[in-house]
Amino acid sequence: MVSRKKTKPIQQLLDELDKPLYERRWEDVKQYVRKASKKVAIPEGFQSFLEALEVTDCYFAGGKSKDDLNEARDKLDQVIGLCQPGDPGDAFLRQLATILRGQLLWVLEDYKGALYAVQEGLRCSGDTTQLHTCKVLLEGTLCTALCTEALCGAHQLKAGDLTHSLDAYEECLRLSVDMLQRGQAQSLSHHPTVAKVMKVCLERGPLVAMRVGDASRAVRFCRKVLQAKMESVLKDVRHLCTVSLASIFLFHVSNRSYSAAEVSSLVSGTRHVPSCLPEESLLVCTLAKAYVDTWAVSVNSLLSPMVVFDLLTLSLVDLKLHATLMECLEDGMRFTTASPHLWTQFALALTSNGQVKQALAVFHECVSQFPDDPLTLLTAANFAVGKGERPDLCVEWSNKVVERFKGHFLEARAQFLLGRGYWVLSEQETVSQKRQELHRRGLRHLQAAAEIDSKDIGYSFHLAVCLAESRQLHSAKMEVQRSLTINPGHTGCLHLLALILTAEKAYLEATKICDHALQKQPDNFGLLDCKIRLDMAVDNTSGALASCKAALALWRSLYSEEGSRLIDQVIQDNQSMSEFDTKLQDYANLEMVDPDLASDTGSSQFTMSGPRASVSASNALQARIWCTVADVFLKVGKTSDALSCVREAQFLAPHFPSVLLSYGRVMQASDNEKASGELYRSALALQPTNPIALTLIGQLMYHSKRYDQAEKYLQEATAVDQLNHEAWYWLGEVFSSQGHKELAANCYRTALDLELTAPLQPFSVVLSSLVPSSL
Repeated sequence: MVSRKKTKPIQQLLDELDKPLYERRWEDVKQYVRKASKKVAIPEGFQSFLEALEVTDCYFAGGKSKDDLNEARDKLDQVIGLCQPGDPGDAFLRQLATILRGQLLWVLEDYKGALYAVQEGLRCSGDTTQLHTCKVLLEGTLCTALCTEALCGAHQLKAGDLTHSLDAYEECLRLSVDMLQRGQAQSLSHHPTVAKVMKVCLERGPLVAMRVGDASRAVRFCRKVLQAKMESVLKDVRHLCTVSLASIFLFHVSNRSYSAAEVSSLVSGTRHVPSCLPEESLLVCTLAKAYVDTWAVSVNSLLSPMVVFDLLTLSLVDLKLHATLMECLEDGMRFTTASPHLWTQFALALTSNGQVKQALAVFHECVSQFPDDPLTLLTAANFAVGKGERPDLCVEWSNKVVERFKGHFLEARAQFLLGRGYWVLSEQETVSQKRQELHRRGLRHLQAAAEIDSKDIGYSFHLAVCLAESRQLHSAKMEVQRSLTINPGHTGCLHLLALILTAEKAYLEATKICDHALQKQPDNFGLLDCKIRLDMAVDNTSGALASCKAALALWRSLYSEEGSRLIDQVIQDNQSMSEFDTKLQDYANLEMVDPDLASDTGSSQFTMSGPRASVSASNALQARIWCTVADVFLKVGKTSDALSCVREAQFLAPHFPSVLLSYGRVMQASDNEKASGELYRSALALQPTNPIALTLIGQLMYHSKRYDQAEKYLQEATAVDQLNHEAWYWLGEVFSSQGHKELAANCYRTALDLELTAPLQPFSVVLSSLVPSSL
């Protein structure tokens, strides 16, 4: 007697095939069915469903004809007929087959039959935990929207039924965002079906809203996507939202088609949308502004102008036309002062246009007008701790959100900004006890942010940096390693890990990490500088010089129109790096002009070819590279070559404290203490609390036996930066020369303890990685 195979439940089959079905790996699906059928019985209806699903998928991919769809429809009718009532698995399969059958009817232009079938399938309840099931439901919901819109256009449904189409488009967007968040999507390219659905919804949905006369709902349609907490995905849809809003206004003004285009394989017809050229979008924005300028200001017309200015905001921000944006936002405030997004966008536009003080004033007004809007408060706080240079306001505003919005989805962001505010305040505090208390508060709130949102690498990364800066190296290392489990290729984390290893004096491991990070981001100048200093630390001078040349070559390739005189000579040298210094000899003969003390405005006679009115970001970066090259030559005792490098840096950035300090070190190495002292004082005049300048001046005072003045400068240096081991060492030397042996011993011990945990670069450098996009 032959034993009958046990039938495998349909729900279990769908669960096990979820990923191959979602990713359209049909060979894997067939192989699974073959293997499973040897052990268990596969329901006949399930196999027919898979065959119909494959035919449908191939049709949409362009591999089947409409005649094949008729065969697929017959198979689905067979599946629906085989499903037994009362069986949960059969009921679920019937639901999916019914939805799929409706989609086929849509393609075959039977819109009424398609709408009935899909609505019947969507009424049934089923498991929505699997991605493929969600995909079927998503496509079914989209089909409902498209069928309803088509039937209304053909006057087979009432015009009022068009709102049902709008509801379906909005539901599609909600399901799409939910699927992306559930799958932790890094890009829409990983979810092609979701990308196509979102594209169709953003193109058709707002237009349907305009047809039913709801302009406000049309704008909110795009905002729902833009407010989603998925930065990587937003990059893919932001411009689409901008164009969609432009189409809303164009429809509102002219109610005619601007261009015809195929929306997708499921949708055909025209859409009211300009092409994706920035010039076209800008043209629509200009028309919008002209239209609003002539709009009669009345209570009933307030809503529509606000819709237009939402369009202007998104379009002009996308085009980076900040000055025009400011003008438009000022015009928009004539219609209403009750829209926080207009005020905050106005402040951000002022910031982008370089008007920081005015932006701070507008943010003050934002906070006073909208004290119950957490997004407004946090936007203002983020500005205050950054470009606004008011960490006290950041603490005040972000603390309001922390206290009043417990459990809000922005709570982690509020904790993070509060922690940053306290940390920046601690860096500005000169009283040791107050600074330590602010440090503790900052770390506490940063830890809270990382705990609330453990998947946000930004929070854990900033926490690791602050732990490292407070020399809690073990905790910092654990935190940065946790961050790397979230994103193994995060170059900021890799850079920080390399610096922590340098603080532990594990230079070989640090070099490996640095090389790995440079493979990920070869145009990161901060990492190149770290590599140079690592080579110097292990006396690999040739490697350091090779990295210097690589940094200069990279700069030259990125900013070819802004090259300097010396850089061209160095880059054209194709010989070994042992010949590197010979290219600098012509510069070594330039006569040096002793610099005057810098004035309050930063003016100085310390120039090579006349003072420059301003320094571009790219020239400032090149100056920093030359200072690093000078450090390498100083280490190997080539003072004349180092002098050529710092002169080039000074030509590029004459009033940068770091350049003046580098020049001063070269002068000191050349036994020109008078020139070096003037350079150090010039740097100190520009930055009165610069700990490096204070330390170097104190060192000079010690060598000239002016111990009282040396003590004054070095005490101030240790007060500003308590972790400055060089300042502590020279302060010990001063006390020793004065006969204060016990004080000297304490300073020496402190210097030794700090030097044991000192990195080759300041830990904070990883927060402002020098990549071209940041310039």
